[in-house]
Amino acid sequence: MPSKLPFFNWSLKKTLNDETNHLLRAKYKIIFTVFILFSLKGLLAFGSAVYNGQHFQAVRALAFLVVYVLVIQGLLNKRLSLASVAHAFIAGSLLLIYTNLFMTAKSVNIVTIQFIFTLILCSFYLLNAKFGIIYSALGILPVMVSLLVGYKFSIFSGLSTLSSPGYEMVLVLNFITIIFIPYLFYQAFCETLDDKEKLNMELQRAVESANKAVKMKSEFLSTMSHELRTPLNTVIGTTDLLLSEAYAPHQKDNLKDLKFSANCLLTIINDILDYNKLDSSKLNLEFIYTHLHQLLREVSSGLAHQSKEKGLNFHLAIDEDIQGYEVLTDPTRITQIMYNLIGNAIKFTPQGEVKVRLSVLSKTDDRLYLRFSVEDTGIGIDDSQREAIFEPFNQASTSITRTFGGTGLGLSIVQRLLSLFDSKINLTSKLGRGSVFYFDINFSYRNRAADAETVVEVATLKDLSDLKIMVAEDNMMNRVLVKKIFAKWNNDPVFAEDGQEAIETASFQKFDIILMDLHMPRVDGYTAAKAIKADANALNSETAIVAFTASISPQILAEVSEAGMCDYIYKPFNAEDIYRKLRNLRPLNFEEEA
Repeated sequence: MPSKLPFFNWSLKKTLNDETNHLLRAKYKIIFTVFILFSLKGLLAFGSAVYNGQHFQAVRALAFLVVYVLVIQGLLNKRLSLASVAHAFIAGSLLLIYTNLFMTAKSVNIVTIQFIFTLILCSFYLLNAKFGIIYSALGILPVMVSLLVGYKFSIFSGLSTLSSPGYEMVLVLNFITIIFIPYLFYQAFCETLDDKEKLNMELQRAVESANKAVKMKSEFLSTMSHELRTPLNTVIGTTDLLLSEAYAPHQKDNLKDLKFSANCLLTIINDILDYNKLDSSKLNLEFIYTHLHQLLREVSSGLAHQSKEKGLNFHLAIDEDIQGYEVLTDPTRITQIMYNLIGNAIKFTPQGEVKVRLSVLSKTDDRLYLRFSVEDTGIGIDDSQREAIFEPFNQASTSITRTFGGTGLGLSIVQRLLSLFDSKINLTSKLGRGSVFYFDINFSYRNRAADAETVVEVATLKDLSDLKIMVAEDNMMNRVLVKKIFAKWNNDPVFAEDGQEAIETASFQKFDIILMDLHMPRVDGYTAAKAIKADANALNSETAIVAFTASISPQILAEVSEAGMCDYIYKPFNAEDIYRKLRNLRPLNFEEEA
């Protein structure tokens, strides 16, 4: 809060105590300095005029002196605004110029020129360009008229200029005034530049600090992702293996519950970590041809089991026309979107049913326009809360959070993911009667039947016996899981427990593909991959290296590419995804098989 100044304040320092703007401080200093010098000139002029019997000069000097003192007082105690004082001073300067021209000197003498020059400086420095031009024009107008038409300033007679030595002293003080005005403004200009430089340095430090914090946050999330996903990879993978093998009938529900709970935990982890990437605009889609009919059934299978346990009816309806096509999309993100929407529908429906539908809106030769919808008979959403539910970490009310739980991230993630597909989430709902969430996406597609005539379906082969594979993985349980999965594909991979062992093994054994975990002791996956690729004449310099990681770094593709790796597989992994990626790198030679 600005300090209150006493009425009879004569200290410029006190006036400027609360003023931080250097240019404004300079304006105060300029006008204060000018008034002090003009007051001094007034005193000299008054004394000289009285001594020499120049009554008009004495009266004029005394009048201006009184005005100057009153204005200085008003300026110092801030009773008068700076702008009003500046206007008053410039108006006074104009009066001095005109009285000099028409009443005393009756010609353009050096003092008049000094006053004009002072007026021009002050009008621009203290006010602005518009007033600077106006006041400057008024100041030089009579001089220009005199020069152009030869006009003589002789309206008043009987008055004379200030006598010596008063005239010379005023002349010197005018020069001092003219020097001080630009000096003070230049000083303020330099101080402003210094402040700007300091601010830029502070801003640079703040940016560096912010970037460091972002980097630390990214590294923390990457590490946490690795630590959370690695054991979860083993849980999900082992559950899939158990479900694919013979098991007692009474174990079926237990295994499905285990897989569903693990997938729920994975969804929560993905939501939290993906929200960070979406917030940083670092998440990109990975487009591959996908059979949506099969994908939606896989997503719905575990959720249908949860719905059944809750006593709800679960319906999945997919247009038959979709079954014959594969669409170009990111199956991981479509799965995440639908998992959140269907999971929410089941969570917020105490009784009744949940309906999931995939329908064709329109179809052209190369585009398939589809609608995904999830309908429930749950608690519904009040109109006033429709915007709030899409905010991160937010639900319609705190009572809902207490009753149903959840992170409040699901719909925010859905909304942001759909924006990557150039789509948006739509909602119709009635409180107490249920809700319908739906979105539309325009896909590029291909005909699966036509492709099947020329391409043998890889998924039916499930054989990697033709490939020599090394897996660098430090987690023992993951090694056990990979060994079991690869055994089902007739492959016995070579294992390395860290990056150093991977480098040593690759130096004397040739491999078709190397799966490289990124976070390992002694030597990490990046360093190991670079070392393997470094020697152009080495056995595995041309071998495809695939990053095998639980990290969620948004720059993962760029980082693995820089290290010489060609692709990456996230943990927890899907066995089908691993097989597909490995076969894309090393397709089967069907002629040799025949």
